[in-house]
Amino acid sequence: MNQLQGKRILIAEDDFVNQMLIKHSLDGTGAIFEIAGNGREAVQKLQNGNFDIILMDINMPEMDGFQATKYIREKLNNSIPIIAMTGWSSKTETNKFEETGMNGVLAKPFGLDAFYETLEKIFATLPTQAATPELPQNTANTEANDLDLSMLNELAGNDVEYKTTILSMFLESLPETMQAMEEALAKGDWETLRQRAHFAKSSLSVVKVEELWNLAQSIEQKAKHQQDLDQVPAQVTRFKEKLAHILVAVQKVMQELTGS
Repeated sequence: MNQLQGKRILIAEDDFVNQMLIKHSLDGTGAIFEIAGNGREAVQKLQNGNFDIILMDINMPEMDGFQATKYIREKLNNSIPIIAMTGWSSKTETNKFEETGMNGVLAKPFGLDAFYETLEKIFATLPTQAATPELPQNTANTEANDLDLSMLNELAGNDVEYKTTILSMFLESLPETMQAMEEALAKGDWETLRQRAHFAKSSLSVVKVEELWNLAQSIEQKAKHQQDLDQVPAQVTRFKEKLAHILVAVQKVMQELTGS
């Protein structure tokens, strides 16, 4: 990706897994990048440094992507290109990206082709680069656990070390997230439950399990709007049951990758 050689990219993303995925995508491109953990930190870094583009997550603590972009456009009067990173996709939300002053949108989870294509549109004055070759698929998908590693394979290619790192993080973080969801539910702490469900979706967008992602999405929305809360206990219980099977499947994949 010669188009990115020497480009300074500011990444505003609060989720550590997503930070690693984006960093992995940029490694080897010649780009220079910094990571901000929330919108407020991104604004501060922009004020203190020079960047060519910002990759802006939408859901972040302290200052979200919309608030940060609005501040950059109106308060700093800065026209730096900003690409939204989000799982949202509705027409209304797409309009909001444009109205806020964002220059493009990456729907998470995104593969390398979409990532580079969006960046290339921003750097349209640079020479055209050949498309990234399609990577072979390596999907672990069984009737029992529905574990889909196609996105991880697309992002990591043949990098076994990177795959095992992401899988290890999944094995460590999801049980902790599950416990936090149960504790928040027991306390009736709907905001914490919403946050934990949102974090679960980030991990489940790479190590993909459709049922778990859908459950996390439903729990997040119910907790956010505090509607149909009587359905949440059963959903959290189902999430825990399904996760137990998935963790076993992920451990098996880890063993196959490492030959242990």
